Amino acid sequence: MSETTSPSAATGTPVAAPPPSPRSESLLTPMTSLPESRRATSSVWQGWAFFGAVMMALLGFFQGLLGLVALFDHSYFAVRTNNLLVLTNFTAWGWVHLIAGVVAVAAGVGVVVSGRPWSRYTAIVVAGLSAIVNLGFLSASPVWSTIVIVLDVLVIYALTVHGWELDRS
Repeated sequence: MSETTSPSAATGTPVAAPPPSPRSESLLTPMTSLPESRRATSSVWQGWAFFGAVMMALLGFFQGLLGLVALFDHSYFAVRTNNLLVLTNFTAWGWVHLIAGVVAVAAGVGVVVSGRPWSRYTAIVVAGLSAIVNLGFLSASPVWSTIVIVLDVLVIYALTVHGWELDRS
């Protein structure tokens, strides 16, 4: 007997099984979101994505300033260089923060200006790297590094959850 037939109880002859109904098929398939062409964009959530991009550029500017402070004023920070994590002098940390700040500004401006997916992906990676860099600098500047890590997580949230709406605007 084939899979599409079943024996009749009265005669013993094969009878074709009824085709599955569309409703039963929809119950078996996992729920998916609407295709991008059918999603409605929301100006509120686009605002969140733009907020994330602008915060990214602003964080990059402030991170660059922190890099300049680390390069020129070693007495500003809370700990001596022998208590730093990973890099053991403020000059190296200054260059890391300065370069990370310039890249973050470029990534934030790229998202605001173009709104392309690759610019969002770049900004998300840069925000993640910024959080990691500030985690390493936490002992030297605990309050500032904590604030930057929290804002980096907020930027990542805004660009990952609501960033797709920038593609449609």
